[in-house]
Amino acid sequence: MKRNLISGLAFTILSVLFSGFVFTQSNNKTVLSTGDLYVISAKAGGVNYVEGKVVVTGKNKKGGYLLKGDTVEVGDKVSTGTDGKAEILLNPGSYIRLGENSSFEFLTTSLDDLRLKLNGGSAMLEVIADDDFRIAVNTPKADFSIITSGVYRISVLGDGSGQIAVWKGKARIGDFNETEIKGGREATVNGGQVAIEKFDRDEKNALEDWSKSRAKDLAKVNSRLQRPDLRNSLISGFGSSRWNMYNSFGLWVFDQSFGSYCFLPFGYGWSSPYGYSYGRDIWYFRLPGVIYNQPPPSGGGGNKTAGRTRINVNSSMPYERIQTKVSRGSIDGGIDNSQSPTMPPANVKPAGNRRRVINQ
Repeated sequence: MKRNLISGLAFTILSVLFSGFVFTQSNNKTVLSTGDLYVISAKAGGVNYVEGKVVVTGKNKKGGYLLKGDTVEVGDKVSTGTDGKAEILLNPGSYIRLGENSSFEFLTTSLDDLRLKLNGGSAMLEVIADDDFRIAVNTPKADFSIITSGVYRISVLGDGSGQIAVWKGKARIGDFNETEIKGGREATVNGGQVAIEKFDRDEKNALEDWSKSRAKDLAKVNSRLQRPDLRNSLISGFGSSRWNMYNSFGLWVFDQSFGSYCFLPFGYGWSSPYGYSYGRDIWYFRLPGVIYNQPPPSGGGGNKTAGRTRINVNSSMPYERIQTKVSRGSIDGGIDNSQSPTMPPANVKPAGNRRRVINQ
């Protein structure tokens, strides 16, 4: 009898452990240890939201429905149906949101040279960018470069022309390096023909409303991140070389209760390009000082990407270069509220000109 009770207890324990393992594997997310209640990522391509019919095809995929939690690789083509929507992660802090009857693919997923192609339809892009972390978007008859943080709508028109509407931020047209499109203007490009005009940012369609709603929800998720649990995941991820503070403006953090990744910025006082405040940043979690003062990557004397030379990584971290450019206002009023950042929390004190440490 005693042996049967022990066997039954052992079976129950194994069943619980197995069910927990299956749970952590759902949506292609893997929690690496029992202490990691959040999943940390610094990569582009994660599928953060899917609604309606969305199909993916590619070299390593036989074709089928795109699911939340999948990863879109270079060469995969994502296409939405008449009721389809999809949100894909770009570099940390940036999203592409596809509307109905639209198609896109990645040309590269490198964070400092991120390139994608919109083959048809429309997409909203919520972007955090600077001179060294731009996002290039190609269309059949036009190429665009997003050069500052902001909100953009890119479309392929019926005749194949490419169109970009800048809700907030600044973009450039392909080879027309002197042609900049600023907030409140849209450019239509058909080969060498370019037409730029103002547009009414108060007139929003369903895609634009949905994109803004998603930005609001994801900012709320950020504000609910819990210090003790996420601190352990951040330290674990850093220790296993899954992230550092040099190759992006922050991290993707997967919240299981919400079922999506949100953005955790390295800088303090940040808001989303839509103007929604991020309640949590890297300083809030009081990580060990060695993380904030980590040495730069080896061979970081500057490197070339896409025909340009990035600045020496020793001079500053990416988030420090954009810190004073972070927007703190809403795009609706068209107000540029860029300003110097607020001071870090009281537990954070500057160390030298750039590095900061945490009081333990």
